[in-house]
Amino acid sequence: MSVPPPALTITLGRNAYRWPLRICLTALTVGLAVSLSTLTGPGAWAPEEAGRAVAVCGGGAALIALAAAAWAFVIYQDRLIVTIGRDGLILRRRGREAAIPAAAVDAVGITWPVADPVWTVWFDPEAAPGAGAVTKVDGRAAVLLRERSLPQGWLEAVHATATETLGACWRVLDDEGREVDPLPRDALREADHVVVDGEWRYRDDRTGALLAVACTPPAESPGLPLPGRTTVLRDPQARTLLEFRRGRAAGGRVRVFLADGRPAGEIRGSLEPSFHTPDGTLLGTTRVTGGRHVVTGVDGRESATLRIEGDDDGVHLRLERSPSAPGPLRTLALALPMAVHGTGRHRPVRWAGRRSGRA
Repeated sequence: MSVPPPALTITLGRNAYRWPLRICLTALTVGLAVSLSTLTGPGAWAPEEAGRAVAVCGGGAALIALAAAAWAFVIYQDRLIVTIGRDGLILRRRGREAAIPAAAVDAVGITWPVADPVWTVWFDPEAAPGAGAVTKVDGRAAVLLRERSLPQGWLEAVHATATETLGACWRVLDDEGREVDPLPRDALREADHVVVDGEWRYRDDRTGALLAVACTPPAESPGLPLPGRTTVLRDPQARTLLEFRRGRAAGGRVRVFLADGRPAGEIRGSLEPSFHTPDGTLLGTTRVTGGRHVVTGVDGRESATLRIEGDDDGVHLRLERSPSAPGPLRTLALALPMAVHGTGRHRPVRWAGRRSGRA
């Protein structure tokens, strides 16, 4: 018999302070570089002019760094601290505290966007009248924290504590407020016919069930990641299914990782990508023929095909994977729509830069 996890306390992670830290370090670096360039080297200025430049640049950099540090301090002071356990939830912010008793909790979960889910608790507000003074409360829902500001691994920890220790229901709402039904963890892996729409949602072509969403960094077009970036395939419950990472010096190579962090293989190239094992062994290649992108395994058989179709709802990418294809190649073939999109020659729809459950 498993033992329920103990009470869990979560607050902002280091990502919440990322921009203040970047601004602080950048200001100090630029100020130091400009100051040194006026004092040393072939372009050194006269002592009096150099002194004035150092005072202006160094002083300006110091002020910007201090402002960034003050920003980080404000974020720290205003952080929400959430403790979830057997007796319910305790919310703390700036010396204020509110308790939501376990009996008043309807459900714990997340609301979309899938790319940046919001930790939410649904409860009876009459049983916790002070919650609105600590966090935003909308009807019976209290908004706690967004994923982008939380430490890595928070979702699994909160899910386990909420369902096993608190005994609450786990709820996921989409961007239209509808409840999202859970799917088997391997639903995407086992689907042979998948359609990818213009919002980069992977659906079962036969049942219409949403299987995954491709999530990219903000302000980037969907597709395989740019150098130094990561694209993540997540299921509707915001759980990671696959990660596609391109190193800063990796050229055209994209490394693929499973949800548990194990490497699944590599993708090389764009319009006609090849697929490889983690150690570089070739699994299959892609060729464009008759309006289709066909993935052929090393055994010469078709392992997957991608067709581009249009209708009144826009353009869709239809991916068919052979049930007899090797498992690693079936997994890597899920990146074929993103690889084709990334070339710019076959874009399903105009990308408007929105970052929602639509990734």
